[in-house]
Order: sequence, then C-alpha cells, then structure tokens
Amino acid sequence: MEISLQHNNESAVLELIRSGRLPHTIILEGGEKEERDSAALLLAAGAVCREENPPCLSCNPCRKVLDGVHPDVFRPEPSKNLKSGILSLKDLRDSYLAQMSIRPNEADCKVYIFSDADKLLREDSQNALLKTIEEPPQSLYFIFNVQSAKSLLLTVRSRAHIMTLRREEIKNEDTEATAVALIDGIVSLYEYDLLHTLFTLSDKEGLSEALRVLTDKLRQALSFYSGVMTDDPSVKKLTRKLDRRRVIALIEITNEAVNKLKTNVNTQLLTTWLSSQYRRITWQK
Repeated sequence: MEISLQHNNESAVLELIRSGRLPHTIILEGGEKEERDSAALLLAAGAVCREENPPCLSCNPCRKVLDGVHPDVFRPEPSKNLKSGILSLKDLRDSYLAQMSIRPNEADCKVYIFSDADKLLREDSQNALLKTIEEPPQSLYFIFNVQSAKSLLLTVRSRAHIMTLRREEIKNEDTEATAVALIDGIVSLYEYDLLHTLFTLSDKEGLSEALRVLTDKLRQALSFYSGVMTDDPSVKKLTRKLDRRRVIALIEITNEAVNKLKTNVNTQLLTTWLSSQYRRITWQK
C-alpha cells in the first residue's frame, strides 16, 4: 500500500515521528478511512525504520510495512466466528495479548494497528488492553484508527496521544498573501514591517484565517528540517532565516493567538502582543 495523505496531515505525522518522542499509544481520528490507514502505516514505518530521518519509505523494513508483511507490525482482525466485525476478548488474549511480551523478530519494537477500533474492540477488549497501555514496554506501540476518538473508552483516550487528521482547506488568495506578508515581517530586520501587516487585520475572522495559513507554513518549515522538501518560496524563506527551535516557538505562539481569538479579546491588543512575541522569538540568541 502506498501512502496517501494530504500535505498538512503528512507533515503533522512526520513531525511527531521525528520529534524523537513517539507516543506509545496513538489515536488517529478524522479524515477518510484511507487517509487514517495511510497515517497508521507511516507511523508504523517510522517506528521500525532505522535510517537517520525515519521513515525513509525505501529501506527493507519500511517496504515490508507498506507491503503488509513486516513480522513486527500487526493488524488485529475480527474473530472468524463472529460476523459482526468484532475481535472477541478470547481471541484478543490468545492471539495478541499473549504475544506482546515476546521480543520483536526484526525491529526494535512491535506495532499493533487497530483499524476501525471503535467497531473492532468492545469495552471488555479495550479494558483488557488498558494495563499494557498504562505501562507499555519501550518496545511496544499501539495505533487506534477511528472516525472519532470519543468512540473509545475515556480511560484509553486519557492515556493516548490523539491526532486529528484535518481536511486541507482551499486558501483564499488574499489570506495566502497576508500569511506571506506575515512571514516577510517575521524575518524582517524592521519591526514596522510586521506591525503594519498585523494592524491591517482588524477583524477576528481575517486574522484567524491568516494565522491558520501561517501555522501551516510554519509546520512545512518544521518538516523541511526533517527532510521533507518544499516548493513554497515563503516556507523556504523561513528555513533560510530561522532554525528549528525558533520555528517551533513560533508555532506555539501562533496557536496561542488563535485560541485567544476564540475569546472576547481585543484584536488590536492581540496583534500588538503577537508582534512583540514574534520579535522576541526571532531576535533571541
């Protein structure tokens, strides 16, 4: 199977893999099932790949994952004696739980991908997995693929990293131009360039959309540091001027600003604060 992911979702998955802190339990929600399956395979390949920037998708372990034949990547299936598409608790224990403590065959870890986990696993099966999820061995990863994370038990959700796949929105040309202008202001030596662009965004909706596009470009820059190429000139400008640490800080501040816009915040005060935060990040040594 080949990977089929929208750029924004692929960038988010690669960012998580290459952060060096891959969670042992991940819930993939949202998007189409095909895209969730692709994201799960990308995560699995990232876990078993031994190249410098995993997943390379070309080495033997990666190709085995994509071909569905890697001996350490498991995709539990419904019990054959049940027509409901459910994996029985007995089969879960006999076929999978009993094997989880056994050392991997080829890789440094084992990966279990539960597709349509909300349909595959009843509450008793989710509870049976809970102890392992709570105290996972270093060599064990779980990926739950669901339309909505809320369909799984709260006890499972609270111990997992939830990744929501989002549909890439068609960008308005004016919004795209504003996001590019914000990048120009961020990397400029003159604070006025950034302030001028921010002050032209007087309404919350326009500012929110511009910041969302800016966040996408910042994430593309972060993916670039991990080996994902880009043709976007504004993203290339970011990577030439700023290092990975500063880009991560910019993403965090931008997300904070977007969240503030959801409250009864004064837009002018917010843009002034945002400008000062951007300058602090880009000017710090």
